[in-house]
Amino acid sequence: MSRRKVVILLLSVFTICSALLVSTSGKPGSPIAPSGGGTPSSQLPQVANGDDQEPITLSIAVSMDETEFQYWIKSNERYLQTHPRVTVNLTNIRDEDPDAARKKASEAGEPFDIMLLDNDRVREFAMRGELLPVDEIVTGDFAADQLEALTDMVKWNGSLWGVPVDSNPLLNIWSKQLLKDGGAAGPPKDLAAFKALAAALAASKPGISPFNLNSADARDVSAWLGLFQADAKPAAELSPFTAAQQEQLRYAAEHGKELTRYDPLLQGSELIRAIRENKLLSAVIPWTVYFRLSDAERALLSIGSANGPVVRSNGRSFVLTAETDKPADVREWIRAMTESAAQLARYRAFGRLPARVSVMTGEFGFNEVAVRPPHFLVPMLQAAAAAPDPPWRERWERWAALCASLGGNARPFTAEAAERMIAEWNGELGQPAGAAKSGAEAPPASS
Repeated sequence: MSRRKVVILLLSVFTICSALLVSTSGKPGSPIAPSGGGTPSSQLPQVANGDDQEPITLSIAVSMDETEFQYWIKSNERYLQTHPRVTVNLTNIRDEDPDAARKKASEAGEPFDIMLLDNDRVREFAMRGELLPVDEIVTGDFAADQLEALTDMVKWNGSLWGVPVDSNPLLNIWSKQLLKDGGAAGPPKDLAAFKALAAALAASKPGISPFNLNSADARDVSAWLGLFQADAKPAAELSPFTAAQQEQLRYAAEHGKELTRYDPLLQGSELIRAIRENKLLSAVIPWTVYFRLSDAERALLSIGSANGPVVRSNGRSFVLTAETDKPADVREWIRAMTESAAQLARYRAFGRLPARVSVMTGEFGFNEVAVRPPHFLVPMLQAAAAAPDPPWRERWERWAALCASLGGNARPFTAEAAERMIAEWNGELGQPAGAAKSGAEAPPASS
């Protein structure tokens, strides 16, 4: 055989062997030989973020009415479509105290991973060691985009413990027509200007109510006591009454028969009718009540304290419980539920204000309030009225109890009620011997 034929034969044999070797080693499902010896594995390598990742379940607690809860269920369903390995158990604890609900879930062996809390509860949970910080979520541009009035409520010990979701601030509204009739260029800046305006209106238009006092809600009363910017911080911190606030309470008692006593959430239409008929000068209402008004009704109103801050932002935040063992997954869920588009969609559905500055300012300025967050509220929410100290929650419980003891809107606000309120809150009654009367801590309300 010639040398040429031998070479061709050898090349052919080599080619056939190589082809057989590749076919055998590349067969799907064939064992993967370890490079360092040992038993071959029959499993294929896992693909990061693929469908073969281990399924997980997130347990999330929220507190809201049924209509909003159904909205969140649908939002979560859309999230699950792009996260097939995730299952979410969404629980509405509307009628339960959040702390009691958390303890019950933990004792049942099914602790919550995430909770939606009112901002004024977050620090309380964090101080007891029941939360994880959320600094890894709220970073960079996300952190810079948050409204300070919301984040300051959920800061403690150098960390952020809640991811702001939305807010429903209490606003001071004024009748534009009565301001004009009283010779005022805008809402009064202090109590002296307010009293002068009310006196001028009373002289020319007897029977006008200077303000609406909703003593059935402790939040409304605190916002009303922070009606003027100088008193916003003491009202938000629930400090002892300032001299101006004491005068304001006594003024309310003196004009008790003239005051309207509507609950804006239950009697919003009556309150707005009084303004429309030029019978009411001012009131405190939640933003969601303002949101539901018609354009014609909103045109009757001027917003007070336009440069902030608001006494009650009534914000909500997502928190990570210390019992979660899925921190990366809960962070991803929270990021998705607090993105700008989600916040804007919820605003249009329910009127609760977004927590991001960019969402508040990124819409066209001439769009109606029903479809875009209002630009004029940004300065009010960029300035925090107060960053609550650790005992703030205890003060709030005592404050709510004191307001409830007044009997709500069904009972007249008398001079005796005003003096009792001042005495009890500023520590002039039931004060332990030698205790200071000027500190931030208010004493418990007497029974």
